[in-house]
Amino acid sequence: MANKYKHLSLPQAEFDFHNRGLLTQQDILQLADDFIIDSLENNFSIISFIVGRGIHSASGPVIKPLVADFLKNHPAVKSFSEGKFTQGGQGIFIVKLK
Repeated sequence: MANKYKHLSLPQAEFDFHNRGLLTQQDILQLADDFIIDSLENNFSIISFIVGRGIHSASGPVIKPLVADFLKNHPAVKSFSEGKFTQGGQGIFIVKLK
């Protein structure tokens, strides 16, 4: 039997950090904040950030831990978690907004 409520738990918008060129930490935080603000203005309650797993970074993940710390402290974020395998797994955050 199909779950008729499945669409209620899917992200309504996503932001992908891939292919954006060289970003500073401030750029990353500003992009994330702008996306959250835009999402709130559009009355979205679930969004996602595609941050990648950091496997191509010489010194390990950069964007993922930075965005995770940002989301922990953002006043508009109710909760967030890594995506399920079918959603991108460890390279994606599913974010619930207040």
